[in-house]
Amino acid sequence: MIQERRKVKKGYHHGNLREAILNESIVWIRKKGVESLSLREIAKKIGVTHSAPNKHFAKKESLLASLIEMGFEQFKQALIEGKKDIIKNPKEAFIGMGVAYIKFANENPEIYRLMFSNHIDDISAYPACEKAGFEAFEVLLSTVILLQDKGIIKKGDPKEISYLIWSFTHGYVMLQLDKRLSGIESKQKQPMTKAHEESLFENLMNHMGLGLLV
Repeated sequence: MIQERRKVKKGYHHGNLREAILNESIVWIRKKGVESLSLREIAKKIGVTHSAPNKHFAKKESLLASLIEMGFEQFKQALIEGKKDIIKNPKEAFIGMGVAYIKFANENPEIYRLMFSNHIDDISAYPACEKAGFEAFEVLLSTVILLQDKGIIKKGDPKEISYLIWSFTHGYVMLQLDKRLSGIESKQKQPMTKAHEESLFENLMNHMGLGLLV
């Protein structure tokens, strides 16, 4: 689950106001969604003047960009943790990374949706946010290159293959979040488990085009 950067107390000092705004915004999004998020309301929640957040966030979009950046940073760490045994068990670690992706989305659905939304008109206006997204993608890209070298993933443009993997996984995640996979669960007669997700993710990879996993 998306972690608050650090706990802060009421009576915010200048040094931790930004953290307080981000933390309260995460709570707000989980409860009420991103559309209703308001800097004025967040200021009221944490007990500061309505103009106080302007020091850190000139408008709602800049706040959303920081939340997306935070999301991608933690998403990246989840992917890295998922593939931690990549040298010893490359194929298993690749599947583990896919499961880590799914788990992150399941535990942080509102933030995950925000990360891949169109709430930011021009992402290049927020370089740190854009960089965090690219770095998360680089985790997948570097893994694909490694597995190609080991003969586990078929040869081809690693960036194109990475985009395909990301697209397939994202599509699966969105179907799951939108409760569109009930047919799969009903056939299994039980909710999806980690073992089921591992199997499904591997099947997804094997059925992409002519199959990615060798």
